[in-house]
Amino acid sequence: MSDQQTASEDGFMIALASLRDAYEQAAAAIQGDSQTQHAFESATALADALRQLAENAANLRARTAARIAAEEKLSLSVLATRIGVSKARAEQLIKNVKEADSPNPQERERTANA
Repeated sequence: MSDQQTASEDGFMIALASLRDAYEQAAAAIQGDSQTQHAFESATALADALRQLAENAANLRARTAARIAAEEKLSLSVLATRIGVSKARAEQLIKNVKEADSPNPQERERTANA
């Protein structure tokens, strides 16, 4: 393992721990809020933010799978085995990235509404 890879993994682990800490702090603040309506609104805002983060992470995951496939010139079945998903799921990940990158706004809207 290279020093650059180790530093990258360390940076990721620090960022992930910070994200978990931030959640714990937000949850503690909500649980400690004596105004229940405000606590509920805060919990809703937290849930919304976490859903957006989860969606962003899923998009990042798909883009990373597409990057692996492109850089290593992998077939869908080899990519699927490499990243531990079914061939159909690998195809879906790649398709989602291609659709998101499509310059045709009508195509993006059509697939979003499908």
